Amino acid sequence: MFFDPRRHFEALFLQVRRHLDDGRADLAFPHADRRCRLPRARARDFLLRSEVSRRAGFLDDSARDLDRAIELDPTDRYVLRGALTWGEPAQKSLGARLVLSDGDAAPALVALALDWLMAEGETALLGLVRRDQAVVGWAAWTGAEEIQLRLAGDSERLVALKPEPEHWLARETRFAATIRLDPAENVATATLLRDGAAVATGSLTAGPRFLADVVAPEPASLSVIVPVYEDFAATRACFEALFAQGAPLAMRILAVDDASPNAALRRWLDDQATAGRITLLRNSHNLGFAASVNRALRLCTAGDVLLLNADALAPPGSLARLAEVAHAAPDIGVVTPFSNNGEYTSLPKPNAANPMEPETEIAYIDRLAREANGLDFIDLPNGIGFCLFITRACLDAVGLLPELYDRGYFEDVEFCLRAREQGFRNVCATGVYVGHHGSRSFRAEKRRLVMRNLAILRRRFPDYEAESASFVEADPLRCARGAIEALLPGRPGRVALVCAGGASRFLAGERAAALAKEAGPAPLICACLTGRAELRGAAGEWPQSLEFRLDGSEGRRSLVAFLRAGRFSRIELFDPLALEPGLLAAVFRLGVRVEIAAGDLEWAIPPQAPFDGACRAPDPPGPCAPCAEGAFRDEATDAVRRRRLKRKRRLLAHADAFRPLDRMSEQAARHIFGDAAVAPFIQPSIEPRPLPPLSSLPHARRGALAVVAPLRDARADRMVVALGRALQKIDDPARVVVFGACVDDLAVMRSGDVFVSGPVEQDEIERLLRQYDVAALVSPYRTRLFDRIDRMSRAFALPKACFDFSFGKLALENGDLALDPRLCDAKAASRIAQWHCGLSQGAAAC
Repeated sequence: MFFDPRRHFEALFLQVRRHLDDGRADLAFPHADRRCRLPRARARDFLLRSEVSRRAGFLDDSARDLDRAIELDPTDRYVLRGALTWGEPAQKSLGARLVLSDGDAAPALVALALDWLMAEGETALLGLVRRDQAVVGWAAWTGAEEIQLRLAGDSERLVALKPEPEHWLARETRFAATIRLDPAENVATATLLRDGAAVATGSLTAGPRFLADVVAPEPASLSVIVPVYEDFAATRACFEALFAQGAPLAMRILAVDDASPNAALRRWLDDQATAGRITLLRNSHNLGFAASVNRALRLCTAGDVLLLNADALAPPGSLARLAEVAHAAPDIGVVTPFSNNGEYTSLPKPNAANPMEPETEIAYIDRLAREANGLDFIDLPNGIGFCLFITRACLDAVGLLPELYDRGYFEDVEFCLRAREQGFRNVCATGVYVGHHGSRSFRAEKRRLVMRNLAILRRRFPDYEAESASFVEADPLRCARGAIEALLPGRPGRVALVCAGGASRFLAGERAAALAKEAGPAPLICACLTGRAELRGAAGEWPQSLEFRLDGSEGRRSLVAFLRAGRFSRIELFDPLALEPGLLAAVFRLGVRVEIAAGDLEWAIPPQAPFDGACRAPDPPGPCAPCAEGAFRDEATDAVRRRRLKRKRRLLAHADAFRPLDRMSEQAARHIFGDAAVAPFIQPSIEPRPLPPLSSLPHARRGALAVVAPLRDARADRMVVALGRALQKIDDPARVVVFGACVDDLAVMRSGDVFVSGPVEQDEIERLLRQYDVAALVSPYRTRLFDRIDRMSRAFALPKACFDFSFGKLALENGDLALDPRLCDAKAASRIAQWHCGLSQGAAAC
């Protein structure tokens, strides 16, 4: 079952439960950890790992996993129970508030939440929900038996609450009572009073009652509806931008004050309404986005409508261009512009909340979008509610926004999906850009609403998520984003990292991460793949979608022109022999300093021939002649070898220097390239953080052997398999743990006592070293990625085994093992197994 891909996920869970039942949280951890690293990982998987870490004594790690589980799904009853049961005090308080904000929470969870909050000093709590047009709920309080409930809506009245001894929330130290109100009563707020003072308050969304709204119709081709609640500065900027839109758009602005608690904002809205700049509607109590918009929509009987968030900023003239796109085809119903924070329509990074730029920069990007894409548009699964332009025909066909999504999120999606059912298209206006602040920080209440409402949307439109995922995967907006990015000027002083695919692209990413920590602009990665070059800002900045075709001379010329205009301080080449010769020659002619990044020496030495796993001369401990020949046998033809040698010499002649990316590469580059200029490698300062000794950990076993494999590589997988077998031969019970992913995880794990964790981020390393009881590190790569294992070894005072291309010049530390790179996998694995055994129990025992 464990090795069946269809049941592997389930098998991991069963292994966790079995080990926990046996009291071995240390053995359960790898299986819980792997579940969190697979694509199917959900909130409950992080909750499971939190429980395992807590039982193993790693309380800080447990708390971080519980935070992650709450973030992923704050509606999950198991997650909330975990928070209330073993969470930190802040997590318990957050979990309790989330439970009480959910009108459908299980009674047992509500009781747990009340127990915690009242233990923390709350003296009264109130829970209310509107169900089938009735208001039902409960009240719980401590102190005197007498308490009153004040109900406010169309009118106000007081109700005396009497304690119910058998109430499910009643305890020896607290009273509780049931609340049930007349369905016809329009209640907005309910407040518990003790001795006339408010001690708890609950709010309800009342049914729409807009009979008093009488607004004279105004001749306008567009009505802009802006619901307002908080954030005075962003809201004022939004309206000022609307006032500056200018001709030729005939527009009226309807602001809906959704019971804003900000007195300064309310006064400012009053001033604008008095001056005739806006039509102001004010809710007596908070209705939420959909109900507030619908209140304004009822007044918009003619013309198109724009729904605009109060934290959005539309540059001058942008709304007129949205209107042009909306009427470019008779079946267009909904239009959304590009934005920094617009889900599908986000840029530079798509489907992400990019930072909002200053107003002048927003106007500049909007101008570039207009220049690059004009009035073009591309179909979307649905529009995005921060800026939703709706044609009159579409609005007449679909009607108002649905109000079943409580206080917001996904009502805009349902409106767009219903519009599509009526034959209308949802499109992105690729020549328009609107800024959008969006949520400034993660709020658990927002996430709870999102998860709750997503469940409603799934029931009503079961195919939506799959269609949305397919759109994201296909990314039809990429070319339109790239067209805007092609017009952006270069950033002086930037470093360009030019690479091919595979390992060289991975190394370029590692190099970019290191450079991003230095002063100056973040580097640009130019990945030259089959037939195209992808250019990406390494820190998520512009560009993120820019591509050039490399299967024709015009595309290559365009790429070279971009690099020439980029004002780069230098260009670093990764795996230069994999790059197209004509492109390389053009790069050397740019007049920019060009260095060859020496982080993977495979391009500089003959390629390794595949090893069949059977050593041809197993007895000698060193590399036998057949193995040495096989390790670096070049099976290319003489003509290919001559061409490769000629290209290497040309590179040596034209490159300004070699740039080593680690200590091993520096020594090897100086040896291989002789008199060529080699820039010194500057070892970054590392603060040692030694791990606690294994004997101090619960259930400590022989320390695990961690194979550091951040890059999938079939040859590395063969090395891992050989290592597992070598440990079995000497009866070493230590487990081999791969920190990373293999080409085929299950096949590697099937070979012996090897466990593959799955992809690992750098900031997770320390935790995994502790919880996997790691005693030593191994690099499975012969020519690359020495820096990753070197930094880990130094930071955590762990010995490492790696192939030595410094030819003995690199000093050994911490009991390191330097392997002759000519050793076959079997002999190298045998040496590592004997070394690990010696580290664990002393050489004599092995």
